Amino acid sequence: MQIGGIEQAVSLYGFEQRLVDVPEYGTEQMFAELVELGVQKYELIGSMTFDQYPRPRSEEIREVLRLNERYGVTANSYGGYLDKGKITGHDATDADIMLDVTADLMTARDLGARYLRAGDIPLHLLGRSADMAARYDVRIGIEIHAPSRPSDERIQKMLATMDEIDSPYLGMVPDFGCFIERPAQPALDRHVANGASPELLDYVVAHRHDGLDEAGMQATVAAMGGGAAEKLAISEFFGFLSFGPADVEGFRTLLHRAQYFHSKFYHVTSDLTDPQIPVDRLLAAIVESGFQGVLLSEYEGHAFHLDDAHEQLERHLRLEQKILTALV
Repeated sequence: MQIGGIEQAVSLYGFEQRLVDVPEYGTEQMFAELVELGVQKYELIGSMTFDQYPRPRSEEIREVLRLNERYGVTANSYGGYLDKGKITGHDATDADIMLDVTADLMTARDLGARYLRAGDIPLHLLGRSADMAARYDVRIGIEIHAPSRPSDERIQKMLATMDEIDSPYLGMVPDFGCFIERPAQPALDRHVANGASPELLDYVVAHRHDGLDEAGMQATVAAMGGGAAEKLAISEFFGFLSFGPADVEGFRTLLHRAQYFHSKFYHVTSDLTDPQIPVDRLLAAIVESGFQGVLLSEYEGHAFHLDDAHEQLERHLRLEQKILTALV
């Protein structure tokens, strides 16, 4: 669905749990779910989908293209991966990194994807990467992902480098997971089910931004009687599920370099609210910027071992539609 120049899409990553748990579930079943959701464009993740990676076999590519035609869907983007430690005892050289970037660009081109969602390419290789992207006519978007925040010095240096290069083939993919303001209830429920104390979890949430770093919080909670379950929760809440006041102003500084967006979410309630991420404020900033392109829903509730991707994606798409319709 397209609203005011913004087109909704879905990351196939949201179906990962079913892909792992159900032997007969595969790419074709994911595409069938896209049709049921009324979505045409998707993001495909290479390491999740293909038996051979980073360069899939030609028959694997042909099968995706065949299914595209059968179901009337198309790849918006290809999710690549930059593994700097793939060889034990060997740090990736610039040549190693560029080989991986090139392999992912070739796969994105073969899939007919306009974008490659790339890993953390070093700043000094961004210019070469942009040139290679232009050669394959695939645009690179480097994902800005939690626990990073848009205003972080590292992200702003990347932005400045991109502005200096000023290539349409180089930009960012801001991920809404950077803007979690509190943990998702299913995340808290999972930790309680694994033995964490609700009271200690409440303490961690309440004091996450009182000045303690992760090691300090671990020590404090351990002294309060916390064990392995609380330790895991703290690790997540200081890592990929980091939360705090949303850096919306920092987000605005990235918008002119956004290729598309990962509209990350963990849980949408039955009355179409996202209690964790201020999606209304983020979409308002996107609309105000004049952006026209793809807003890609990425469900990560499967991190809590919940097999509810279809229902959650349907809710999230409807939530975005409600907000965007009011904005445009």
